[in-house]
Amino acid sequence: MKILRHCAVLVFLGLATGMAAQEGGQTEVPRGLWQTEPDSLGVLLLVRTRRCGSALCARVERAKNRAGYDAPSNAVGQKAFWAMRPQPDGSFYGEYRDARARRFLQSRVEVFGRKLRLRACDQTTCSETIWTLVQ
Repeated sequence: MKILRHCAVLVFLGLATGMAAQEGGQTEVPRGLWQTEPDSLGVLLLVRTRRCGSALCARVERAKNRAGYDAPSNAVGQKAFWAMRPQPDGSFYGEYRDARARRFLQSRVEVFGRKLRLRACDQTTCSETIWTLVQ
């Protein structure tokens, strides 16, 4: 019985610590190489996400055409988002640079397994895209 009680206490402490870490801005930053949805021309971007302080940042690494070959793009090397701050619900909120339209949008990023949902809004409309983790 004593061992069972100790295990229950450890599980509770582990859950409480994890929740407190999320609330304290320690949300896990989704790191990796993400593939965007293709645009109307079939070009997709590969975007590398990383931690920058306690925030989430990303930079475009490559552009690919419909055939899967590297495509020229001014977006390569550009920041996609930076200083996206962790939110209590586990998402990240901040500015996103729309590489295709060259606009800066207020955005929210949420990760579900190997999918990243990006919701970006300007003054009048919002759009959602799904990125897939490739590496």
